[in-house]
Amino acid sequence: MFPHLRVLLVTLWASCVAGVVVIAGLAQGYYDWLTFAWALVFAVSIGVPAGMLNWAHLRPDRAAEMRSSRR
Repeated sequence: MFPHLRVLLVTLWASCVAGVVVIAGLAQGYYDWLTFAWALVFAVSIGVPAGMLNWAHLRPDRAAEMRSSRR
């Protein structure tokens, strides 16, 4: 089974982090390819783990785990 929620959350987090870095770099006047390279580095190092943590918090079987732990 393909993990649609995980892929969606990781993609959203990584693209949002990369977008913030690109906008900040361009706003400060760094019109170079290094701005986009730094955006990639930050997206992979911050966006991917944040998306995975968000998925772990929202995973679909969490409700079943919560119900079984209450008993």
